[in-house]
Amino acid sequence: MVNEDRGPDGLAAEWAVLGKHPGRSMGYEVLDGSLPESRAQRYLWSATTGTPDAREPAGALPWRVFLSGADGEAGSVCAVVDTSWDGAKDGTGRPSYTWRLLLLEWRAASRAGVTWTALDRAVSRARSGSARFDAAPAAVRATAAELADAVDRLGFEWAAGMAALLLEGEQLVITAPPGGTLPDLDERVRTLDAVCSLLPYGCRAWLSGATWTGKVEHDLRLVFAASARSGQQEVPLGTGRPPTPRSGTADRYRTELLRLRAKRGSTADVVAHLLAATAALPPGDAAEAVRVLQELDMLDSVLNDIRHGRGRVDDVQRLLELHSVASLDEGQLKTVVVFLADCALRPGAGAAQALLTRHWTPRVPDLLAAHVVARASSKQTLTQAKEYLTLLLGLEEAHPGSFDRLFTALAATPGYDPAWVGSLVYMVEREFGHDCEAVDRVLLDSREAGLAWLGVLFEARTRDLRPLSRLVALAAETHADHRPGWLRFAGLLTGEFGAAEVVATDAAEFAAGHRDAWRIALETARDHGRPDVIGPMWTVLRQLVRSGGHDRMLAVLDDVAPPGATEVPPQTAADADLLRVSAPIGGVGGRLAPTMGRLRQLGADDPGLDAYTAAVVRRTEAEPELKDRVVEALLGDEPDPGTACWAVLSRWMRQRPSIEPAVRAGLTRRLTSAARARWINLDLPEDLVDGLVHRDGLAWLRPVRQLRAAAADRAPLNELGRIVAGACPHRVFSPQLLDEVALLVRHHGSGFAFGLTTELDSQVHGLGLALYRALGGSRQYQDVREGLIRHSLQQESRHRVILTALGAAGTVPSAGVGGGAGAGPAALSPEPRARTGTARPVPLPTAADYPPAGRRSGFLSLFRKRRDS
Repeated sequence: MVNEDRGPDGLAAEWAVLGKHPGRSMGYEVLDGSLPESRAQRYLWSATTGTPDAREPAGALPWRVFLSGADGEAGSVCAVVDTSWDGAKDGTGRPSYTWRLLLLEWRAASRAGVTWTALDRAVSRARSGSARFDAAPAAVRATAAELADAVDRLGFEWAAGMAALLLEGEQLVITAPPGGTLPDLDERVRTLDAVCSLLPYGCRAWLSGATWTGKVEHDLRLVFAASARSGQQEVPLGTGRPPTPRSGTADRYRTELLRLRAKRGSTADVVAHLLAATAALPPGDAAEAVRVLQELDMLDSVLNDIRHGRGRVDDVQRLLELHSVASLDEGQLKTVVVFLADCALRPGAGAAQALLTRHWTPRVPDLLAAHVVARASSKQTLTQAKEYLTLLLGLEEAHPGSFDRLFTALAATPGYDPAWVGSLVYMVEREFGHDCEAVDRVLLDSREAGLAWLGVLFEARTRDLRPLSRLVALAAETHADHRPGWLRFAGLLTGEFGAAEVVATDAAEFAAGHRDAWRIALETARDHGRPDVIGPMWTVLRQLVRSGGHDRMLAVLDDVAPPGATEVPPQTAADADLLRVSAPIGGVGGRLAPTMGRLRQLGADDPGLDAYTAAVVRRTEAEPELKDRVVEALLGDEPDPGTACWAVLSRWMRQRPSIEPAVRAGLTRRLTSAARARWINLDLPEDLVDGLVHRDGLAWLRPVRQLRAAAADRAPLNELGRIVAGACPHRVFSPQLLDEVALLVRHHGSGFAFGLTTELDSQVHGLGLALYRALGGSRQYQDVREGLIRHSLQQESRHRVILTALGAAGTVPSAGVGGGAGAGPAALSPEPRARTGTARPVPLPTAADYPPAGRRSGFLSLFRKRRDS
């Protein structure tokens, strides 16, 4: 049966053990093994070369005999027989020796390139591992470099001469040099193998050898012994040149060996070439051996033709028939593989593709990848990579995994252009619908390659973000510290990662991948309901505003965080509002109100205002220009003290008193504008008002605010008069105070004005008259003036009626209807003198004595009717 224990080359070894059972005196017999007994005996007896003799120390056991056949066996094999003695004796007291056979069929052995050194190592391991010898591992061939080193130690010329003599059919006996000794067992095996390595490997179909032979006749070709017998050629070890072959062909072989060694300067090249010639050669066919040897130059010539663009598939086919791909070094194999791959991509590529498949090696994907990346990255190398991937995809059935291996080798090339790698990965997924985790991890490990891939992904019109989701899922399986920033941000967009795991630099990395990455990010956040991405994107979006790209950005921003949406966190709402504030206000007379749209949806007591304010403070801390714009936006176009805007502004001023100058400046502009009246009632802190009244043109602010407050509280006339009088120490009314008084007159009527001026005159002589003059001297108050005139005329008419009733008609000069600016009650300020003997006149009536403007008493109507008649 066949030994099932296989080695790395997949070889199975047959085995047998010849010896005597303990205590028996009968002849030797096959004790155990996987071979049929008769067959095992033929090989074992063929390896019997004598009986150990203690008088010959060089012949001490163990002996190793290497066989290529046996009497009665038709085919060639690759076998070794180990002769040993463990001290056992038979029934007669004589030593009982053991012969152990390890045999490989020639076809399998030659395909694997098994050498005698390898067989020796295999049998040594088998002997040490099992006394039964039933677990023999398959042999592993010795390398060309190892055998070449042994040749060089022997001397190339000596070993070449020995090989030529073997080719001539000589039986060679290696003896100890004069005055010297033979080497140990392992070195003898290496010597035998080294000499054979200078012949084509196919000669091992008839070669044989032994580490020692005794007195028994044998026909082994190359052995160590004490001396040669008749018909054998004795050659002392390491004594220069052995005898010259008698045959011209054998001598030519020796000459060619020496020539090629001198030309190439490398014994390993020669040995590697000969080891690759595994086709069995007939014994004594020196001419065929010479031809095989000379084909060593064919390797050079074919490779040279390929390198110079003259390569032919037929030549490569012959080359690979002579030299297995395993015998080629890295450079030679790469030249052949790339040539065949390039030919397989051209029309009529069947022969090249078949040749590549027949001589396939797992190194093909790596060699093709190395060829691509040997040049600088370009569109041409990307196209070439695509062509090689297409080729290996077609070979995938015969060689599974080759496509993935090439893809991975291309993407994972250390130090290659990461932008090229990113494009490659995208191209493979787009063109082949293929991805693999090993390549995805390259994108995770290389920030530059990942961003390049992201840029190409975003450049595609389809904008299919499923590949991005796949990478995010892969990143989620890795430790947080090993996740690239741009992918952490992508995970925030899709909901895989939380906002706490993402920082501003992550968003910046993501945005750096493509000019439209910011928009894709916002659109993705919109589609996934993730307004919290705005926070990490703040710096990116702020820069976009600075560069003039705010129009497109703001439209998408409103979709991500709609004003008034309850699911938008306060800090996110603040970030969105601040971005809108930072953008230029479009159009002539653009209004500030829309810039804080999200805040204006909140109430003044909303619990989220603290978080909103904190975001405002943080974002504006290092941007004075933005700070001023935000103050302006919070103040707004219209005073609205009941909204969240003023609440945020108040909190901001408490946390950062340094913004008060900006607030005062904003209020000053508003209080000195034509629309100042709307801002006067704003509930401002007194310290803020203190700062305002000391500014140029705002000294009127406090009395006007006091007057409004007093009027709203229905304060008596004397209080109103006190406030007005206090603001006019020189009987001069500021325009703002005059506006406020006119507003009161319009609201309460001309009777109120009469009462107020009376009160002013009582507090500051002539101040009431000054008020009349101020109101009458400006077209701005024409309606007030006309009302006061009508009121004064009414009073004059009534007074005349009263005087007539008192019998004092005609004693006071008439002012005349339609008098000038001085007409009215104030013109009557000097009281009329009382007639002698009459009573003192009653005081002038107050405003409370007159009905509101537009209402007339019945007496006054009667008086006017009489006057008119």
